[in-house]
Amino acid sequence: MLFTTQLDCSKVHWKKFILQMSEDCLYLNIYTPVSTEKQEKLPVFVWIHGGGLAFGSASPYDGSALAAFENTVVVVIQYRLGILGYFR
Repeated sequence: MLFTTQLDCSKVHWKKFILQMSEDCLYLNIYTPVSTEKQEKLPVFVWIHGGGLAFGSASPYDGSALAAFENTVVVVIQYRLGILGYFR
């Protein structure tokens, strides 16, 4: 059977693309190795996502593998964007 469904491409459905915003967006995601000695000093890797202070998110960056395999502490920072963040 052939694909016979007609698609309506003449209009954009903007409701699907509305982004959710909140002022509750200041987070530190901290990943540590599972087993370390209590007094062991570990290197710390800090990741601040890009986006020109207008867009972006820390959520795609999972530091658990880096923390586990490289024996390091990984800190991923989520900060306010756009008008809620730094003024340009």
